[in-house]
Amino acid sequence: MDTITLGNFDGIHSGHLKVIEKARSFDGDACLVCFEPVARQYFTDNSWNRRLTTVSERAGILNRLGMNNIVIIPFDRETVEKSPDEFLFELHEMERFSRIVVGYDFHFGRNRSGTAEYLFQWCTSREIDTIIVPPLECGDGPVKSEKIRLLLENGKLRSAEELLGRNYSVTGVVSRGKGLGRQIGFPTLNVRVPGCKLLPKPGSYAGLVDTGCGTSPLPAAVYVPGSATGPVEAYIPDHRIGDIYGSAVSVSFRKRLRSEASSIDIEELKMLIAGDVENVRQYAKNEWRIEKDEYNSR
Repeated sequence: MDTITLGNFDGIHSGHLKVIEKARSFDGDACLVCFEPVARQYFTDNSWNRRLTTVSERAGILNRLGMNNIVIIPFDRETVEKSPDEFLFELHEMERFSRIVVGYDFHFGRNRSGTAEYLFQWCTSREIDTIIVPPLECGDGPVKSEKIRLLLENGKLRSAEELLGRNYSVTGVVSRGKGLGRQIGFPTLNVRVPGCKLLPKPGSYAGLVDTGCGTSPLPAAVYVPGSATGPVEAYIPDHRIGDIYGSAVSVSFRKRLRSEASSIDIEELKMLIAGDVENVRQYAKNEWRIEKDEYNSR
């Protein structure tokens, strides 16, 4: 193994892309080494629900980037208690790399005592090339996963997209709901998103649903519940979706339409959803035509 890049890579945001691109500039077949679960999950007994990418989402994004050589290190008690020297020695024994690429803020080892500077010194003494990628500045500071999380939690999609370098999306399994949507004329896909995944601010959104059936993603009115345990609901207007219960679908968020409504009756709810659907139709007509044409031409 010649080149590796190392980190949590939660979100694969534009800052991460800079690190990955640097690694691949030396070695097109560079290996990406990451951890599972990410550190914050481990230290919160897996109750942390602010991941930007699940395991499968992260792998899918990396594969689309052409990163097919991925190694996952278990982030467990043994890993946590290793000194920086022990961690690097075992990593080198496992991968035998001659070059390593990391971000400027990379930490590792017991109590996060290992820094990018420590890594540089350790590798230099062993004639291993070390590249520390400086921060990618955007707006008022460097691109960071935590900054993206806060933007999404506040419903600031466009700002989050700028830092991510793509639209934010969730992937989950379609399950049966209570049937209320069907009763009021708006049957929805109830998408059960993994509990670790960050959902954007509760409310209604214009979005796209990819059913994974080979067709282009479909415009949808998407509802994010206030409860972290509730499913993301997606109503796809003007299309009949077959029985896909148990199938995995991806929902991407494109525009925030309104805040979560409370204390309203059924008729008021129907009017709100009808308004969301009309907004989705107009948004799809005005904003997504070019994107859809590009998708179909692949």
